[in-house]
Amino acid sequence: MKVLIIEDEIPAARQLERLLSRSNHFDGKVEGPIASISDALEHFKENQDYDLIFMDIHLSDGPSFEIFKAIELKPPIVFCTAYDQYALEAFKQNSIDYLLKPVEPEDLDRALEKYESLYSKSDSNSISTDTLLKALQKNKEEDGLKKRFLLKLGDRMITKQIDEVNCFFSADKASFLLDKNGRSYPLEYSLDQLETMTNRQEFFRINRKYLIRLEAIEDMRSYSGSRIKLKIKGSDDDDILVSRDKTSDFKLWLDQ
Repeated sequence: MKVLIIEDEIPAARQLERLLSRSNHFDGKVEGPIASISDALEHFKENQDYDLIFMDIHLSDGPSFEIFKAIELKPPIVFCTAYDQYALEAFKQNSIDYLLKPVEPEDLDRALEKYESLYSKSDSNSISTDTLLKALQKNKEEDGLKKRFLLKLGDRMITKQIDEVNCFFSADKASFLLDKNGRSYPLEYSLDQLETMTNRQEFFRINRKYLIRLEAIEDMRSYSGSRIKLKIKGSDDDDILVSRDKTSDFKLWLDQ
C-alpha cells in the first residue's frame, strides 16, 4: 500500500506517519509530507500512483480544495483537519473519511477499514457518490442532522420529529414532508438540502422526487428495466420507482 501525506504542519504529519506504522490495517510505504497547494499540483503532474492520500484541509497557501479545482485526483482521499465545518465540501471530493485532529488511532483504523471495504474488491477507484457518502457515516451522531422540522399551517406552527417522517417528496416545484399518519406538509428545503440533513442509514434518495425512510417501505417489487417499485406507508402514489442509476446503491443500502 502506497500512501501520500499532504500536511503543512510537520509534527502532525509525523504523528500521522507513526499512527500508520502502528496500525494493523496498514502495511506499506508513506511519502510526504507535501505542505502547499502549489507543491502538490507540481507533484501530481508526474505522479498520482497512490493507493490513498491523507490531506489536511488548511495548507500553507490556502484550502486544499483548490487542488481539485485545478486537476482531477484519482486516488481516494482521507481529509484531516482541526475544523468540522468542511465536512459537506469534503463529501464532494473522492473522499472516504473525514478525520478531526488530533487524529485518534481508532479513527485512523476505521478510515483504513473503510478503504479496504471499498477498494479491496474493486479493480478501479470509481465508486458512486452514494457509496462514498455512506462510507463517511460516523459511528457517532453527525453534527448538522435535523431532529425536527418547524411547519406552518396557515397562521399555526407545529413541529414534526424526524422519526415521525415517512418520506420527503417534491411536487409542483415544491418539497413536502409525509408523516406516519399519511399527511403531507410543505417545506422550505429542497430535496438536495434534505438529503444532507438526514441520517444516511435511515433515509435514501431513490430518485429526483423521493427521499424515503427505510422503516416506511411497505412493499418492494421488481419492475421493468431492472428497477424496483416501492410502496411507502401513508402514500397514495402507486408509481414510486427506484431509478436505474440508484438501484445498485439502494440494494447495498438495504443489505447492511
